[in-house]
Amino acid sequence: MLKRIAKFAGFLLAAVVILSILNPFFVYRVNRYDPVDFVGYYEYSGVIGVHTKYSDGGLSYADLGKIADSLNMHFVITTDVNTDKAMARSLERRYGMTLMIPAVEISAHDGRQRFLVIGDSIPTLPGDEVTVDSALAQATSQGSFVVACDNRNHSDDVTSSSDIGVPFSGIELYNFSRDLRSMVSLTGVNKLFGAFLDYTMDQRTLNYLIRYRKNRMSEFDKLNDRRKIVGIATTTLPPNTLLKKSGGVRFPSYESELEFVHTIIVTKTPYSAQYSHDRDLTIEALKRGHMYVAFSGLEPARGFYFTATSGDTTGMMGDSLRLYGRAQLRISLPDSNEVETRVLKDGNVIRKYENTGSISLGIKSPGIYRVEVFQKRTMLPLFLERSYPWIISNPIYIYKR
Repeated sequence: MLKRIAKFAGFLLAAVVILSILNPFFVYRVNRYDPVDFVGYYEYSGVIGVHTKYSDGGLSYADLGKIADSLNMHFVITTDVNTDKAMARSLERRYGMTLMIPAVEISAHDGRQRFLVIGDSIPTLPGDEVTVDSALAQATSQGSFVVACDNRNHSDDVTSSSDIGVPFSGIELYNFSRDLRSMVSLTGVNKLFGAFLDYTMDQRTLNYLIRYRKNRMSEFDKLNDRRKIVGIATTTLPPNTLLKKSGGVRFPSYESELEFVHTIIVTKTPYSAQYSHDRDLTIEALKRGHMYVAFSGLEPARGFYFTATSGDTTGMMGDSLRLYGRAQLRISLPDSNEVETRVLKDGNVIRKYENTGSISLGIKSPGIYRVEVFQKRTMLPLFLERSYPWIISNPIYIYKR
């Protein structure tokens, strides 16, 4: 029995190594110039929360920028831990066509709680004379976007953001590192094994580890019931190294990390050739919630569209509207098979649509509306069908007249 377990463990390790070697050559690359199905809006795909050598990451700022550009990313926001070196050294620049925007991750409560501070100015970092609360309050007062993230040592999915007691305007809906750590469980090992088998067929690899974070989404809805909170996805994992001697293999690769989950902003103004304009446009879209979370490793997600029209006013994700009798929700999906679209009001599913690419839904009551889209896939080795989250929108807020 022990020999069989050892053989299986050896096979699994070999599978992980082979997967990590092959994956960089087959990851999904964003097409920066993909046309979209709607007029008047522009979409830009990005990754938030990558670490570099300025803290616990494995790449220099320039090397990370080159990899991101090779994957055609529109922007990357780095958040090195408790250091402002990247911002202080004026590393805000483009690498190829990719915007590299340095920000800061602030750890609190012995490193268990994390906050991201994204803005134009260098935030004051906590120290002997500066508390975490005062540093974050200062960042908020200066117009920075402060995001409450996963509690590192929390056994549950919920950050308990409502109990933090410090100002924040966004929360982390998904975290690449957290989902990857789920592989240590028995079911996680099975998912990894299945992901490796499926990889040989359709190149979907790490995205088979995705799970729907019900507790986190419930918290997101409850917080939005009190005040507007923006939901983003992050990629805070510095890749681990296997075979750490020269020629070591990183698992997951930075390429895999950058393709796993994207935050896609939606703007009415296009990027320009000017860095400061495009950086400000990106940060403003994040602060306003003009964006959605997309697991592009499953399938390209750019082209998703969610608006609400009431009277003569049309709003997109993150916007607020007054209800004039009746409002019309419009949803459009990129081409895909076997999808389920859920429309939620105040955290409750009110409609489900199967394999419908264009949706128009009339509503008569005020509320907080958002959209979730799932893809159905058959999971090897047991050939079980499972739904994987693909697109998670930010809400549209519709109030009484």
